[in-house]
Amino acid sequence: MKDSSLRLQDKNILLVGPFNGITQAIIRTMTEYGADVGFVSDHQYAGKYVDGVNEAREVHPEYGRAANYAMPLTNEKQIQEALGRMTESLGRIDILVDATPLAWTTSTDVTTALNSSLSLAEKCIPFFLAKQRGRIVYLFDDASLDEIRPDKLPNGCREELMRSVQTLATKHRSQNVTVNALSIGVTDDFLLKVMPKSPSLKKSLEELQKNHTGIKLVEFHDVSLGTAYFSSALSSSVTGQVLRLTHGHHLI
Repeated sequence: MKDSSLRLQDKNILLVGPFNGITQAIIRTMTEYGADVGFVSDHQYAGKYVDGVNEAREVHPEYGRAANYAMPLTNEKQIQEALGRMTESLGRIDILVDATPLAWTTSTDVTTALNSSLSLAEKCIPFFLAKQRGRIVYLFDDASLDEIRPDKLPNGCREELMRSVQTLATKHRSQNVTVNALSIGVTDDFLLKVMPKSPSLKKSLEELQKNHTGIKLVEFHDVSLGTAYFSSALSSSVTGQVLRLTHGHHLI
């Protein structure tokens, strides 16, 4: 049945977060599944990447569109502006993918970061309720990485976000709005953060595996497929859940 397949035609996705391999893969995968994606990032290369994605539509007209909104997203005014630009260019918002927690570090103010994410989610809810359907997906580094990363997240940061996922899911579960999260293990993005001076990503992974057995690389495509699942009709009965993409490393 079409409504239960991993297809995202006629869906508009608002993606916020750092410009990295994960968000690039999400833009590419979502548009290939037919969704239109608005990406909020003021990174100097984000616009060029989006232009490249749109060029693929010349060969594959069934692909969705992509738009880049070059702006920061740190306060209420900027959030409102981003939503306005999204609706002006793509028409509406059906799905929010919030990858900003992937950029959190020890210097992150937990209260400010969480309030910004929650404010964005709450401002997207009216768009979802207008159609009685919506999806919110959060992305963050898995707790199993704390033993590896030099800039371990402050205690309570991840826990507060997970509680927020539960709170939002409970609050809106009767309104066909789902709220879920992906907890992500070692990716190329993570290797670049923890070993920026390594001669290659392969060498970085091998170095980690010397002291942390069982580590396997989580591909960007795996993350984008997990995001697509939580954004699709396949996950309509799933809410308040955290899917851990770690190759089982969190079990060790």
